[in-house]
Order: sequence, then C-alpha cells, then structure tokens
Amino acid sequence: MDSYGPETWYIKLPRFTRAFITLVLALTLLVLFKGVQPSTLALNWPLVFTKLQVWRLFTNVLFVGKFSLRWVFFVMLFSQFSSSLEKNSVFSGSPGSYLYFLVIQTVTLSSVSVAFFWPSGYPYLADALLFSIIYYWSKRDMFSVVTIYFVTVKGYQLPFAMMFLHLVMGSSLWVDVMGMISGHIYYLLREVLPSKGYKNYMVTTPKVFDYIANQLDRLYAKFLPASGATNSSFHYRPRTTETRNHGFIGRGIRLGDS
Repeated sequence: MDSYGPETWYIKLPRFTRAFITLVLALTLLVLFKGVQPSTLALNWPLVFTKLQVWRLFTNVLFVGKFSLRWVFFVMLFSQFSSSLEKNSVFSGSPGSYLYFLVIQTVTLSSVSVAFFWPSGYPYLADALLFSIIYYWSKRDMFSVVTIYFVTVKGYQLPFAMMFLHLVMGSSLWVDVMGMISGHIYYLLREVLPSKGYKNYMVTTPKVFDYIANQLDRLYAKFLPASGATNSSFHYRPRTTETRNHGFIGRGIRLGDS
C-alpha cells in the first residue's frame, strides 16, 4: 500500500471524520447515478413538519454538490480541520463525543438557517458545518499558525480572515455567519458558561453516540483492519505552535495540507 496514497490518507482519518467523508462520497455517487434527487436531501422545514421528512435535518450537510474541483477542496479542508478537532482533548471523554458535537452543530445550523432563510431554511449547509468546525477549532488551537495567501494568522484569527477573503471574492457571507453562530453557541455552552459556574450540558455524551462509535469501530476492524490504530479519537497530543500552509482558502476553492 502506498504510504502517501489516497488509501493511506483515508485510513489515517479518525473515525467520524472518515465516516462523514464516506457518506459525502456515497451521496454524491447516488446523485451522479440518479439514485436520489438532490432536492430530497435539501433542508426544507415545511416538509420536515408536514411530511415528517426528518432526514432532511441531516442530509443537508452531507451533500456538497456533484464531483468537481470545489468538491475535492471541500473534502480536503474538511478532512484537515475535522480530523484535528476530533483528536482534540475536548472530545476525549467518550468514544461518541465528536459525533455528538457534529449532530448538535447540524441541528443548530438547520435551526439557525430558518431565521435567515424563512420558511424553508438554507438548502445545503455543508459549508456552514465546515465553518462551524473551523470556528470551534480556532478556539481550541488558538495559537496554531495558518498561512493564507502568504499572510500568516493565528488559529483564533482564521475564521475572520476567511470571512474577509470571501467578502473580497464577492461571496455571500451568510454561510460563514451561520457557521460562526452555531460554533459560538456550542463554545458558549461547552466552555464559557461552565467556567462561570453554570452547568455544562454538553460534556456528557448520550450513550447512543458511544454505541454508534463502537459499532463503527467494529465495522472498520472488519473491512479496514489496517485502520485499527486510528479508530480512536483519543490520540490527542498537546499542540505547540506550528505553521500550516494553506495556499488558498475560499468557499468552493480551498487548498490545505491534509
């Protein structure tokens, strides 16, 4: 097996980042071969309530579009920042804690988006989910160094630098704003309010997420035996300041060292 090939990259991904990218790929293939229509994956709150199409609350973050350069860049950036955050010590409490985080972000984004795009909500929120991950990552790895267009910023500055780039490029900032709101709500509930004496409602992971994590590990062990050493989300090492070179970061055209 090529130690630098796509198979090695895939196997080294932590469990839930790998599962998310797998689902993104699966849905993209289903759409490509007309097994499902993109419209059935989009967020649509009226259909969620009137037709009980609850899956829309989750599938809207799993569809990135058809295969394209944009699709590749999204997967690269998601794999990098989601992997880094999943391995962070904040999610070392239980096997399913990072999945719990992703579900909270997805539901929060679906709820927040309806306030901006009434009454259906924003149809596809994959980019917003990525931004919420980057935002919370920036709170956890505040002093990691990231280079954008040869301009070096600290981790905590990255979300604002990305928003500035998107503004200069003429992109809509609504996706970034929704991602930032969702990520900041989690940050407040998980870290800020508990530090002021309020109860931490996010620290305890419901058992169902741990069960899913364990079942996922068994699945990986069966079909990807070489991934056994990377299944756990607990391999966190305290980070020192490091430089991460991102040749370009922008919505739809994002490059990074994954």
